[in-house]
Amino acid sequence: MKTETFHLLAALGTIMLATMAAGQHPAARPINPKEVKCLVCKATMNEMELAVSKIDPKKKIDVGDYRMDATGDSKKKKTILYTKSEMYLTELMEMVCDRMDDYAKARYKKNGRPVVLKMMTETGMNPEMSEVDFVQEGDLNKSLKHLCLEVVEDHEEEILKLFQQEDAVKDTDIRLCSQVANICNEQPIEDDYEYEGEDDRDEL
Repeated sequence: MKTETFHLLAALGTIMLATMAAGQHPAARPINPKEVKCLVCKATMNEMELAVSKIDPKKKIDVGDYRMDATGDSKKKKTILYTKSEMYLTELMEMVCDRMDDYAKARYKKNGRPVVLKMMTETGMNPEMSEVDFVQEGDLNKSLKHLCLEVVEDHEEEILKLFQQEDAVKDTDIRLCSQVANICNEQPIEDDYEYEGEDDRDEL
C-alpha cells in the first residue's frame, strides 16, 4: 500500500509540474514557516485521532507491575482500554509522521488560505485538490515529516496525557497545538478539560 501511495504521489507531482509549466495550474506563494508548523501539528493530531477511532473501543490490555505477591497476584496490575495504553500510543507516535508523505502544502484558490492538504483520503483522491494551488518548493514537502517529528518529540508527554484522558478523545489539534504547545493561535475550547501537567501515567 505504501509503495502504491508513493507512486501515485510521484505521478501527481509530475502532473502538477507539467500543468504549471503550461500555465494551467499556477503555483501558490510560499507559506510562512510558523503557519506550516501549525498546520502540520494539527494534521498530526488529526491523524492520531483517526488511528485511535479505528481501534475496537472495547479492546483492553493489562498494565502495571507484573511482580507477584505471596498469593501469586499482582497488586498493581490493572486493565485499561488499549487505546489509552502507553504502549499503543508510543507506537502510534513512532509511526504517525510517516503519514505526512501523503500531504502537500497548498493554498485555497478562493481565498488564499494556507493548508497542508492530505492528497489521499480513506476513500481515494482528495476532491479538494481541485480547489487549491500547490506550493512548489525545493524540499518536495519533505519538511512536513520533519516538522511532525519535531512536534512529537518535543511534546511526547503532553500528547500521551491528552490521549489518556478518561473522556472521549477529541479536539486534540486545538488542545495540543494551541493550548499546550502554543504553536497555533486558535481560541481555547470552553469545556471541562484541564491539562494536568503533573499527573502520573499508567506504566506498562
